Amino acid sequence: MGNVLAVGIIGAGGIARSHLGAIAECDSIRVAAVMDTDSERARAAAAEFGGSQYGDLDGILGDPQVEAVHVCTPHNLHADQVVAAAKAGKHVLVEKPMALSLADCDRMIEACDLAEKVLMVGQVMRYYAVNLKVKELIGDGAIGEVGHMMRRRHSYFSPLGPGQPSWYLDQQTGGNCVLYCFGPHEYDILPWYLDSAVTRVYAQGSESTELYRGQKDSYTALMTHASGAVSVLSQSVVCKPSAHDQFIIGSDGSMMVTNSKLVLNG
Repeated sequence: MGNVLAVGIIGAGGIARSHLGAIAECDSIRVAAVMDTDSERARAAAAEFGGSQYGDLDGILGDPQVEAVHVCTPHNLHADQVVAAAKAGKHVLVEKPMALSLADCDRMIEACDLAEKVLMVGQVMRYYAVNLKVKELIGDGAIGEVGHMMRRRHSYFSPLGPGQPSWYLDQQTGGNCVLYCFGPHEYDILPWYLDSAVTRVYAQGSESTELYRGQKDSYTALMTHASGAVSVLSQSVVCKPSAHDQFIIGSDGSMMVTNSKLVLNG
């Protein structure tokens, strides 16, 4: 076995459990430390997955064993924690959304560039088998030049369910749930398919129910890519039954993906 990367987990809440479980299945990475302001939560995670426990950011960033950190905290904390981690000489994997403002994102990138440390955002959908296949087929020209894409993710997610953190409903800490909790997956994947940045966006949201207490719970976005392609994204967190599908239209054919099933019409 080669070198094993020692990582620290910043924030031991719900999403951190996914990180810790995945690390436990890998031979090339190990948990060196867990930090949470809730000492019992940090203790429980460290007891189950190993490593030291800390109750503050300075403690875990000052641990010489920790080479990289996973930032798994509420969205409004990401920027300052990533900057601090970079200054402490740690590589960073930060949960999506990267931050709540473009200025904060730029600040995070600059700090990691100056420290010559890797910064990665947890855009996990890029690693789903069906999405990798879609990107491969587009790159191979299987449907010619892509001109139009449509992606829909309609589901039901209650922020008031058991175990859900209250900060989801606070725009100062979580932003808007449909945009910042789930949206990053959706509006990341479309430009990634094409290797073509979005140059123009028109979007409109609606408050379809009172579940999110004044927040928009559904939205549609129309995006223009540098390649000239147009994509449409529709998303809701108050829809029953759920639907997750995408349609990609090219000059020589099309693709349809429903959940993890891909149909190619060349």
